[in-house]
Amino acid sequence: MFFYRQKELEILESDFLKPNSSFNFIFGRKKIGKTSFINEYIKNKETLYLSCFETMSDLLIKKLKETIDNFFTMNNNLKVENLEQLFIYISEQKIEGKIVIVLENINYLQKIEKDFISQFNNYWTKYLKNKNIQFLITSSFYSTSTNDIFVYKKADNIIKLKSLDYTIINNILPNLDKKDWFYVYSTFGTNPSYLKYYDTNKNFQTNLKENFLAYDSMFFNEGMNILKSDLSEILTYSSILYAISLGNRKIGDIANFLNLKSSYLTRYMQKLVELMILEKVVPINENPLKSKFGRYEIEDNFLKFWFAFIYTNFDSFQNKEIDTYQFIKDDIDKILIQDAYKKYLLDEINTNPQTLLDFIPNKFGSWWNNRDIEIDIVAYNSKEITFLECNYFKKDNEKIYKNLIDKSKFFDTTLTKNYEIMFNK
Repeated sequence: MFFYRQKELEILESDFLKPNSSFNFIFGRKKIGKTSFINEYIKNKETLYLSCFETMSDLLIKKLKETIDNFFTMNNNLKVENLEQLFIYISEQKIEGKIVIVLENINYLQKIEKDFISQFNNYWTKYLKNKNIQFLITSSFYSTSTNDIFVYKKADNIIKLKSLDYTIINNILPNLDKKDWFYVYSTFGTNPSYLKYYDTNKNFQTNLKENFLAYDSMFFNEGMNILKSDLSEILTYSSILYAISLGNRKIGDIANFLNLKSSYLTRYMQKLVELMILEKVVPINENPLKSKFGRYEIEDNFLKFWFAFIYTNFDSFQNKEIDTYQFIKDDIDKILIQDAYKKYLLDEINTNPQTLLDFIPNKFGSWWNNRDIEIDIVAYNSKEITFLECNYFKKDNEKIYKNLIDKSKFFDTTLTKNYEIMFNK
């Protein structure tokens, strides 16, 4: 059963009902579930599914042409030599009722033809715009080039698939032991294709060992495999992700950790953002394009865990004499849990704000300033504002509460102030 992405499905359904043709971009990093999402959407729809893969241009064009012939029950020897001819070929087919055309994984096409997105806009305008078509283009790469952004703006919809919120765990693992729930969220993340391997008849420790902590386990190489599919300089990219997974979020801190210059890292960081593996975040109320206080976060809990604990421990985990879980147990609490708890609470505010707040906020997010004074969550509407500290492991809440009040004085506001400390109870 498909439990998720209902809002995104509704966007496409509404688009399909338009009395004209349309094209839509669907972006999401590797293993986010783009194919599952598309397959759910095209159920009961007549669909031409064109899937790109990494190969030479001639072979890819030939394969796509064969798929088109099969869909339209064609049998001819017409030679199609390039992408423009391929789109002309589609336009020459008889289309009666509306059809969906999926062009999947254009990031592979862009390795052959770097300006494909710009060219697609030309092909669409010349050959397909007046056909009865809903065109869906998927990619694991969100280009920020000026030419590509220009085309994105012409699309009927741009859908970015991010990690699912925590509620998916309850749907997929309804019998999960409550004491293990948060550790599953912090390590397996919220990707259904990963969660399905979790065995609720076993405890968290056993599941982690069997799925991550052995050289022949399902996810032992997963983080590296995700990078290898789109990147070449793997050592640099993986080192950056390792640095961030350990809590280095400012580009200066990342550079110092890796003993590199910040200027050297810039293009690598941008690439990881375009691949939607990293998110660049800024304080609430800051302009993302102008803020000087940007920080980088690994968007997915699964990948953060992998780079923090698997990436540098390959040799140790191949030693069968080591208790791999005990080897990392304490550091999971130190490195992962607190950040995952904040992410969980942000999801909770987004999906059900009145669970944590006495009002529905107009805006919420994290805040920090140039003095590194930081507040986990700030949420406000036109009347009141709540400053919220996330503290999964209950400590001296009286001291934390007083410190929260002191930090809030640096946040400029005339709203009525509230203060909350959240801990795992």
